[in-house]
Amino acid sequence: MQPLVRKGLLWQWMLSICFVLAFASCNDKDPYDPYANFDAAAQAKLDDELIQSYLKTNGITDTVKTASGLYYKVIEAGDGARPVLGNKIKVHYIGKFIQNSVIFESTYASPPHEPQTFVLDTRLIKGWTEGIPMMRKGEKARLWIPSHLAYGLLGNGKIPGNTPIMFEIYLLDIL
Repeated sequence: MQPLVRKGLLWQWMLSICFVLAFASCNDKDPYDPYANFDAAAQAKLDDELIQSYLKTNGITDTVKTASGLYYKVIEAGDGARPVLGNKIKVHYIGKFIQNSVIFESTYASPPHEPQTFVLDTRLIKGWTEGIPMMRKGEKARLWIPSHLAYGLLGNGKIPGNTPIMFEIYLLDIL
């Protein structure tokens, strides 16, 4: 009896099928990567719309918008130096959700009601590392921070992912 397929041809055929299956199963998107299907441009647009709506609803004008999407407004002018990355700073602050103005963190409200000291570096959210260097010592300002400059897609603790937030920051000292 003659074999239907020659031995060498059978191996070539099986190897071809394996290659086809292997490449067909390859996908540029990792199903376990939360950023794989994330549309950063659409989220940035949504964040900006939420921030602009908040500003309009609350009658807030004279804000400065940076290229990254951060909104900034001086509440009380300061006359001291401006901090730079690497400086140690002392601040009082209130953090709120833009959508409902609920406070999620405040140095005024939680014991010991004292200002916090931080090193102005990459361990802070990008909204702070961009916004605080715009301030002068003694200045009080508000920052409206889009989610990509805040806690991003994954969020942090009480702050859900993709949530734009605002901070009122009082820069007390540059140490």
